[in-house]
Amino acid sequence: MLNPLMLLGLLGLGVPVLIHLINRRRMRPRPLATLEFLDQQDVANVFAPVPRDVWQLLLRLLLLSLFVLLMARLTGPSAAVGPRAVAIVMDNSMSMKRPIPDGKTALFESQRARILELVRGMKPGDYFSFTLAGDKTFASTGFTGDRAALERCVTNAWISDGGGRGLYPAIEDGLRELRSRRAPNTALIVFSDQQLRNYRSHLENSTLAPLLRGSRIKPVFVVDPVTNGPNVELKGAEFHPEKTYLGASGKVTARLHNASETQQVVTVALKSGPVTLETRPCNLASGETAHVEIRQMFESPNDTAWGVSLSEDGFPADNDAYATMRMLKRRQVLLVTSARYPKPEGLTLGTSGADLFSCAVNPAEATGEARGETFISVKRVPVTDLERKALSMYSVVVLYGLEELASPDVVQDLAGYVRQGGGLYLIPDAAVVSSTFNRELAPLLSGFQLGDLREPKLAAPLDDNEKNVADPLLSKLIRGEWGTINDILFARYFDTLEQGNTRAALKTRDGDILLAVAEMGKGRVCIQTHSWNVEDTSLPRSLSFVGVAHAVLDRLSRPDADTEGDDRPDHIQAGAFHRMMLSQFRGLGGEVTLEGPRTYSFKIAPEDAHITVKDIYVAGAYRATHSGKTAARDRWLAVNPSPEESAAEFITADQLTDLCGGVRATATSDQLDGLFRPRRELLAPLLALVFAALAAETAGGAFLRRRRTD
Repeated sequence: MLNPLMLLGLLGLGVPVLIHLINRRRMRPRPLATLEFLDQQDVANVFAPVPRDVWQLLLRLLLLSLFVLLMARLTGPSAAVGPRAVAIVMDNSMSMKRPIPDGKTALFESQRARILELVRGMKPGDYFSFTLAGDKTFASTGFTGDRAALERCVTNAWISDGGGRGLYPAIEDGLRELRSRRAPNTALIVFSDQQLRNYRSHLENSTLAPLLRGSRIKPVFVVDPVTNGPNVELKGAEFHPEKTYLGASGKVTARLHNASETQQVVTVALKSGPVTLETRPCNLASGETAHVEIRQMFESPNDTAWGVSLSEDGFPADNDAYATMRMLKRRQVLLVTSARYPKPEGLTLGTSGADLFSCAVNPAEATGEARGETFISVKRVPVTDLERKALSMYSVVVLYGLEELASPDVVQDLAGYVRQGGGLYLIPDAAVVSSTFNRELAPLLSGFQLGDLREPKLAAPLDDNEKNVADPLLSKLIRGEWGTINDILFARYFDTLEQGNTRAALKTRDGDILLAVAEMGKGRVCIQTHSWNVEDTSLPRSLSFVGVAHAVLDRLSRPDADTEGDDRPDHIQAGAFHRMMLSQFRGLGGEVTLEGPRTYSFKIAPEDAHITVKDIYVAGAYRATHSGKTAARDRWLAVNPSPEESAAEFITADQLTDLCGGVRATATSDQLDGLFRPRRELLAPLLALVFAALAAETAGGAFLRRRRTD
C-alpha cells in the first residue's frame, strides 16, 4: 500500500447508509369531506428504521470502498520486482581511495562499478537519482527514468582530495525527495567507507529517524571491506624561507606521522614535476611524528612548484604534499656621491665611507672576488649623473656627502620616487653645510633639520637603552646581537635642529639623534647625522657594520613589495578559500586560469590585482595564466589534500541502526540484489472492479426507478 492515509476515506462509507435510512417518499393526499375546510400542508419526511433498496446500498458501498482502495494504491506480490524509486548517494572524499582487499582497486572505483550495475538494471517505471557528495554536493541528477543520463553522471563521478562534510546533508535531501515518491520499492543507498567523523555530530540527535518514520523507505548504508595496511601520513611540507633570491638555497620540511602499530621505514622524496631531485630515508616508531628536511638550491628566477612524496604504504592518498617557492627580485641600490668620493679604479677598494658602505652591502661586487656575493647590487654614480638615471629601476637611492642636487627638479623627482614606494638614504659628511642641506633637500626631510656639526672632546658612545628610541630598526645592534657595542664611538655628527615627522632609531648616550626614519607616502626616508668615514665613527671597523647597512636597506627597499604586502604563501587545503595576489594581471580583467591536475577559471576585475580561489578539491600544483598576458611571471598555487582523511575510524552497524531510528541499515554491495521485493501495484484489477461495480450500480438504479414508476 503506497498511500495508507487514503484508507481514512473508508469512514465515508456511513454516508450512503444514512442516505438510505432517510425515507423521502411522499404520502398521496386523498380529499375527505370532513377535511375540506382545513388548511392543506405537505406530509413531513419520515425516517425509516430499515434501509430501503439494500442491494443498491451494498453496490454503492462496494463502489466507494473500491475508490478508496484505488487511491491507497494497494500492492501485491508479483513474478518480478516492481517499479523502484531509489536515491543513490556516493561519497567522493579522499578516504574513498583506500584499497579493497584485492589490494589494487580503490573502494571508490569498486562502488562506482556496482552503482553502474544498478543503473544498467533499471526497468520501465523505475526512477533513480544519483548524488555525488564530499565536502559539498558536486553532482545531482534528481529523480529520472533516463538510464543513459544516469549512467553518464555515474561514469563521470570523480574522487576529491577533500573531506565528507556534505555527505550527511546529501543523505537528508535524498530522504526528503524519496518521501514524495510513491513506488512499491523505495530505498536510499549510501555508498561510502562510512567514516565516523561524517556522522558523529548527529548520533545523539538524529535527523534521519524522523524522516524515516512512517515511510516505506529502506535506508541502506553500504559497508564494503577495505584494507587498512600500515600507513605513514604526510601531514604537510613547507619551505623555509618561503621567499628567496636567485642562487640561494632553502630547505623543505616534511612532517610525518606513523599511524600504524609497527615501526615503519619510508623514503621522503623532493620532486620538481615528475623528476625526483633528492631522497631521504626515515625510520619511525609506532605513533611517532618526525620532521625531515631536504635542502634545495634555487637556480631559476621564476616562482616554482615542488612536490614532496613518501614511498608506497597502506594508504597512498596521503603520501603527497605540495609547496611553492617565491623568488624575490634582486635589489638595486643607486649610490650617489659628491665629487669628494670618486669611484675607485679597477679592483682597488678605497677607504672612504662610501667605499666601506659598498663593500658591506656586497663584498664580492666591491672587491671583484667570486665569494661574498649578496642579492643587493650597488650602482655608484657621481651627483652629475643622477638626473639621467631612471629611479624606478632602483629599490633604494643613497645620497652620500651631498647638500644639494643638480636642480630642484631632481629633488622633486626623488620626492615622487619615495612617495611611490622607493627608499631614500641621506648620509651627510662633515663637509656638508647644514643650512644648505636643510634648504635644498627640504622636500625629502619630512621636517627634519640638521643643526651644527659637533666634535665632542670624548667620542660619544651609543645609547644601549631600547626605550630611548622610537623606531626598532636597529634594536639588534642596541641589544648587542651583532657584536659588542662598547667600542662603537662617534667623533663627529650633526646636532638635530628639528626632528619633524621622523622617529629616532639610534642615539648617543647623551640623547643626540644619530639615525632617524620617516614615512613618505608609500616609501621611507632614512636620515643619518654622521657619515661612514672612519674619522667620524668607529662603526665601519666593527662587526656590526654589515648588519647595520643591510638592516637599513631592508627597511627602505621593502622586500615585501614583490607580494604587494601579502606575505602569505599560496598554499591551501582542498576546498579552502584563498586570496591570491597577481599584480602582473592588474588592469586586464577577464579570467585567470589555474592549470594543474584540473583546470579552473576565476574572474579578475580590471581594478584588482587578486583573485578569490575556491572549490578546488584536487590536490596538486596550479600555475596561474591569463590569455591577455602570456609572458607574465610564473605564479603557482599549491593545493594539499585534507589531513583529516588519513584517519581510519568507521561507524559501527549499531550506531547506524540508532541513526536510522532502530532500522537495520547496513549491507554490502553483494547484498543489494535482495534488497527489492517482487511486488507490483494492483492498479489494473482494482480499476476492473471499479468499472464492474459502477456498471452494476447503474443497472440496479435503473431497474429500481422503472419498478417504482410502474
